[in-house]
Amino acid sequence: MAINFERLAGNTFVARGPTNIGLYICRREGVPGESVLAEGVPIEAQSGKAASQAHGGSRAFLIDSGGDADAGRRILRECERLGVHLAGIINTHSNADHCGGNAFLQARIGCAVCATEAEAAFLGYPLLETSFLAGGYPQKALKNKFLMAPVSRATHILNPPCALSLDAEGQIQMRTLFKGQVQVRALPEGVVSGEPAPRAEPESQSDPQSECRIVSLPGHYFGMVGVMTPDRVFFAADALAGKPILEKYHIFFFYDLAAELETLAMLETIEADWFVPSHAEPTQDIRPLVELNRRKINEIADVIVGLCAGGQDVRESGGHSLEDIFAGVCAHYGISLDDNQHVLVGSTIRSYLSWLSNQGRLEYSFINGRMIFKVKQ
Repeated sequence: MAINFERLAGNTFVARGPTNIGLYICRREGVPGESVLAEGVPIEAQSGKAASQAHGGSRAFLIDSGGDADAGRRILRECERLGVHLAGIINTHSNADHCGGNAFLQARIGCAVCATEAEAAFLGYPLLETSFLAGGYPQKALKNKFLMAPVSRATHILNPPCALSLDAEGQIQMRTLFKGQVQVRALPEGVVSGEPAPRAEPESQSDPQSECRIVSLPGHYFGMVGVMTPDRVFFAADALAGKPILEKYHIFFFYDLAAELETLAMLETIEADWFVPSHAEPTQDIRPLVELNRRKINEIADVIVGLCAGGQDVRESGGHSLEDIFAGVCAHYGISLDDNQHVLVGSTIRSYLSWLSNQGRLEYSFINGRMIFKVKQ
């Protein structure tokens, strides 16, 4: 699939696809006027050699890298067309469709990779994802590019809220930010082995017009982040799904439902001119999509509670097992399973059961070697 970056606002570009990819062409500190692209001028007119001369050999941050080496190759070709050099990749999280191009780009041009500590662990050890989803060592069928990206290494560890910019030499600078009015609770972070990567440090002197700001978006994955560019474009990663996805698949992957609902509420407070979810069209008003996702989460929760309430047979047996609930949800939504869907949907349903149990809507017990869920009386 072709990757074509289209200007969304100012120096912020989006390549639309199954997983949207962002590009922000930086204004380097200490280099006045660099990379301020001419508004209204078609990007084709600023591409190639002319673009490189006009932008002074501009550098850019890539926001996610696509699903595989071919995506990385196409991204690099597109950057060459635009006359920009990739200074670094900001990985919103480590799902394979967001970091599959990392390894190719790191090997080819030596660009930096920026990720939170938890996500960096998965970048360096992709088997962690399939093992986590499978709940043990994964069968061969799960070792595919949709669940396992090629190994890449984070060179810069993000500790949101923080900000990234480039200095006059094109080196990445990181600084911490004070938390805003909306608090989003942190999730447990993993540990990356090997040499410690640079981390965001407190810094008082910085130009907010030249930095990308990183905010935590817990819920979908362990340490996912969103990215706000200086052009007021917010890349929302997998914090929410588009309407076509919810209508077709119903079950969007979530790790922590309580955190996800907090993130959805936080998204409604973010002031941005554009929002770019990874799996939905860019929009200037995120609130309808937030509400759609919130309703779907609550709908699925009600379906699960209804299954656990069940009829006389369920009450007599003491409740439903995980497999019973899994099958019931799939039957309700007409979901056909394959290896990937089995672990993705299954993991998400387990997360729903944990959330509903923690809320006090469900309770569980162990009967005849099975974990049984029922509505809490």
